[in-house]
Amino acid sequence: MRKAWTTQKLVQSSSAAGAVAAAGATITGRVELAPALRERIAPGDTVFVFARPADGSRMPLAIVKRTAGELPFEFTLDDSQAMTQEMRLSTQKNVIVGVRVSKTGDAMPKAGDLQGTSQPVAVGSKGVRLVIDETVK
Repeated sequence: MRKAWTTQKLVQSSSAAGAVAAAGATITGRVELAPALRERIAPGDTVFVFARPADGSRMPLAIVKRTAGELPFEFTLDDSQAMTQEMRLSTQKNVIVGVRVSKTGDAMPKAGDLQGTSQPVAVGSKGVRLVIDETVK
């Protein structure tokens, strides 16, 4: 059921992507893996890149799903990747951008997952560098 909702959500939101980009509610950057952790991932591991409010809720405002085999890669987050219409990048001034590598493909963090986070950045930031450099405990 969740998969169907996600697919429907992506189809519905793709037409909004152009409007969002024009409004400047995007964050772009690059995800890299710390060399010391290279042996701990497999090409098929799931990589989630997300933005959440700098203050308050930890629920993601936007999320992109890729695979570890694509690392390093460039990303763009915008309102078309929102989990809900009420929680969008364009409703925030500052966010934390994070990345998590999951062996199970589950978006919820689990002990042993690898991750990295940014300091708070302004919505509209370009060139945010995320380094996967720590283990979820």
